[in-house]
Amino acid sequence: MVRKLVLMVFVIGLAAVAFGGVEQVRAQSGKERITIEVEPRMRAQDLIRELRAKELIPSGGSQQMSVPRTVINVRNQGFWYFPLGRGTQLSDFVLHFELRAQELPSETNGCGMVFRAIDDDNFSYVMLTKDRRIVLVQLDRGEEIVAFDQSIDDLEGLDATNYELDETQLHIITLIAYGNELTLFLNGVEITYETTARSVRGRFATMLFNEEGNPSNTECRYSNVFAWNLP
Repeated sequence: MVRKLVLMVFVIGLAAVAFGGVEQVRAQSGKERITIEVEPRMRAQDLIRELRAKELIPSGGSQQMSVPRTVINVRNQGFWYFPLGRGTQLSDFVLHFELRAQELPSETNGCGMVFRAIDDDNFSYVMLTKDRRIVLVQLDRGEEIVAFDQSIDDLEGLDATNYELDETQLHIITLIAYGNELTLFLNGVEITYETTARSVRGRFATMLFNEEGNPSNTECRYSNVFAWNLP
C-alpha cells in the first residue's frame, strides 16, 4: 500500500520538481547475512576499503557526492523529495547516509532516499517507516522491477528487537547499486540482495512520506551522505 501511494504522488509531482564482480553469497532462504563495519560519521574511504575487503565491490572509482547534513520538514501529505548533490548523476555506486526520524506522527510515515532517478516512470528509492517496514523499489518504464517491502520483524536471521525509527535512534544505510544488483545494509547488516534491477544513470534526492490525513509536522534528518562511483 505504501509503495502504491508513493508511486502515485511521485508520478504527479516529479514533473514539477527537478533533481538539482559482486560475490553471490546472500542472506536469502536462511543463509547467513553479510555484515560490514559501519559507524557514525565514518569516512567514505573507510567504508569503501571495508567493502573491497569483503569483495562486495570492484576496485577503482571515486567519491562523487558529499552532503554533511540536510533536513526535510513538511506538514503536507504525500510523498516529498528534494534534490541532493547538485544534480549528481550515477549509474553504479555505493550510496551511504545516516538517518534520524525527528518527527513521524503517523505509523506509516517514512524517511529515505531516491536514486537512479530519471523521470516519473524511472526511479528507485529506499525507505524506512515508523511501523518497522523496510522498502527498496526500482521502477523501470513504469514497471516495478524491484519490489522489496518487508517488516523488519519478519526478516530471518536479523535481531531487530530494539529497532525504532524515531528521534532516539540513528540508522546507517548503505546501498550498493552495481549492474542489475542492489545490496541493502541497515546498520551494517545485510537486509536484502536484489538481482532484477537495471543499471541506469540517474539523480539523487532525499525523500519523506507523510500519510494521507496527517496534518502534523513531519521531519527527517540526514547526515554524512555520500556516493562513490563504481567503474
